[in-house]
Amino acid sequence: MLNKRKTILVIDDSSTIRAIVSEMLSNNGFQTLEAETVEDVLSDLARIHFDLAVIDIFMPGMGGIAGIAKIKEIWSDIKIIAISAGVDDMDKNMALKAAAIQGADIALAKPFTDEDMMAAVNELLELEEAVVG
Repeated sequence: MLNKRKTILVIDDSSTIRAIVSEMLSNNGFQTLEAETVEDVLSDLARIHFDLAVIDIFMPGMGGIAGIAKIKEIWSDIKIIAISAGVDDMDKNMALKAAAIQGADIALAKPFTDEDMMAAVNELLELEEAVVG
């Protein structure tokens, strides 16, 4: 049985997206942490613990693609869901492929449904539990 007390970190520069995703996860029994940028997470390494991260690809600062690589470097066992709507010259499919190359376990294009997000979260956390437990 999936332990619903797992903590999921939501990193997105849009406060609206962070709130929507966090509420969806909380409503499904998960604890959530929010950050506006990857740098916010990296500045608090000593205190932060999470089991899975949902990361927007296009954000100020380091951004999601470099951020995924950095998170995987520090926390190699953390599962990552990359999300993107695309921006400027890079469409969302190209961005999501780049995220997968950097270590994202699942990539979701915005807009995604609650069902899409929850299926991805449950798949990754169940997979993790099967390996650990």
